[in-house]
Amino acid sequence: MNHRAQSWLIAGIACLGGIGGGTVFPILPVIGLQLGISGVIVGVILSANRVTRLAFNPVTGWLVDRLGPKWPVAAGLAIEALGTLCFAVALSADHPAGWFLFGRCVWGVGSSLLLVGAVAGVLRIAEPNVRGRLTARVRSAISLGLPAGLALGGLTASIGSDLLAFWLATALTLLGAVAAACGFPTDSQGADRTAGRNNDAQASAVTWRQVLTIPTLQIIWSVNALLFFAVSGVFLATFSVMLAARDIDLFGLGPEGSAGLLMAVLMVARAGASLASGRYLDVSTSRTRTLMPAMALVAAGFVGLGFADDKPLLTLALAAIGVGAGAMTIPLLTLLGDVAPPSAYGRALSVYQLSSDVGGSLGPAVGLVLGHEFGFTWTYGAVGLLMLLMIGPLRTLARQA
Repeated sequence: MNHRAQSWLIAGIACLGGIGGGTVFPILPVIGLQLGISGVIVGVILSANRVTRLAFNPVTGWLVDRLGPKWPVAAGLAIEALGTLCFAVALSADHPAGWFLFGRCVWGVGSSLLLVGAVAGVLRIAEPNVRGRLTARVRSAISLGLPAGLALGGLTASIGSDLLAFWLATALTLLGAVAAACGFPTDSQGADRTAGRNNDAQASAVTWRQVLTIPTLQIIWSVNALLFFAVSGVFLATFSVMLAARDIDLFGLGPEGSAGLLMAVLMVARAGASLASGRYLDVSTSRTRTLMPAMALVAAGFVGLGFADDKPLLTLALAAIGVGAGAMTIPLLTLLGDVAPPSAYGRALSVYQLSSDVGGSLGPAVGLVLGHEFGFTWTYGAVGLLMLLMIGPLRTLARQA
């Protein structure tokens, strides 16, 4: 199997893994109120998987570099399935908040193994001249998995039931685990040879110091944290609640179903921009040329979302956020693959994921609280202005890269 075919297989496995986590986002903010869970606790639950990953990501990085990506990815998907099953139990449990919280924590461990392992797998097989498009393929699949879960969860909850949505997500995640165990490319199983020869704590610490002190990687991680705070934190946690507050629906569906369908706009825009930017990066002399325009699009999208009280403006704002996020993520990851030592891809990506989780874990709690206290116009507008703080780091990154 050639590298392009291998990248498609990794992408399919990664997409299945993202679905389980996505199902909870359009459902929990709404049923949380029905189950007597406060808005603050809902925010904590939605952030719990990222908080868990904050502790586990360094372990994941070491495991991926040590063992290769295959078995961490397979194990991660199996753990994700267990976490998603906890969501189904929560619907009829005496203490639903506890089950949701436990499920999100379990899911966080599994998703850490999956997210780091999948991208490390494609970086291991991708030559520099195709690194952009192959990385975009896998990262787009990961990005598609979460919105696909949003759509699946929202539509299944609206048409069927919340319980059915969680059972379906569990089954799909288990399918991904089997596919990873049986078919994850053997070419990407190679462990970190340096770690294999020097498996003592001192050698590991030296590798960590080398990775953590690379200036370009430091900027990549910082920019990524802010992007995830906005898009995967504030936005995902508040979107269905905002639709309910503004009485916006599609085809008579409730806020969960409407949020799922509207998320398809962002999903398609982000995937398209990711794939296009990946191809552009492979023929461009610069890995950073699209970053500033992409940042401006995300900022404009959030400002537009703050004022969107009808479907056309809402759709346009979602498309802007999706295009901007996709056109930022792929250059950052491709540049990481250029700069980080191949033997330390797992460690570099674990810190990248750590930065995602720092931003993403703060976003839901902050977004839900501010949206409740000040309204979503001010909340989304403030996030848009916050995105403009990326200007300085991105200019520095362009000079360094």
